[in-house]
Amino acid sequence: MEKVNEVKDILNTLEGIEYGWCDIDKNVYKDADKGFKRKYILSSPEEVLENKVGTAFDLVELERTYFKNLNKKFNSYFMIYYDSKKIYAHTFIVYEEQEKFYWFEYTWNKFRGIHEYMSLYDLLTDIRAKFTKLNNIRFMDEDYLCVYKYKKPKYHIGLKDFYKHCENGENILI
Repeated sequence: MEKVNEVKDILNTLEGIEYGWCDIDKNVYKDADKGFKRKYILSSPEEVLENKVGTAFDLVELERTYFKNLNKKFNSYFMIYYDSKKIYAHTFIVYEEQEKFYWFEYTWNKFRGIHEYMSLYDLLTDIRAKFTKLNNIRFMDEDYLCVYKYKKPKYHIGLKDFYKHCENGENILI
């Protein structure tokens, strides 16, 4: 794993990693819908680097490793919207520095980068608005949108177990 000296260096180390996922048999997929619910497993950081693919879930685990090595104060967040037909979910890293909050984003290409906020509330509110717009959730019932701060999960767990792990984290009200 490449050594990084600053947070902005993490973005450079992620270059070349495409959106995709691996299954238990190490098959690589670039289509997030086909078989994803049944076959997805959470990749380890090393597997993401080796396969050059990852979902937000996988990339947050790779980012977690880099942030930990930088001794940064950070947390991972899981945002999920429960619709009757589909579940929309995203994970991301938030870190604190000099009394400000930063959203570190890689998988949402449109928002890739490091975004600064004065408070965690402002950060999460902004991400919620972007999440709603990106997923085309027009008439969102905010009671069905949840945000959880979660700890490092076990690698190679399936999607259902990953969701359960995140939902067992701290529920954040925004």
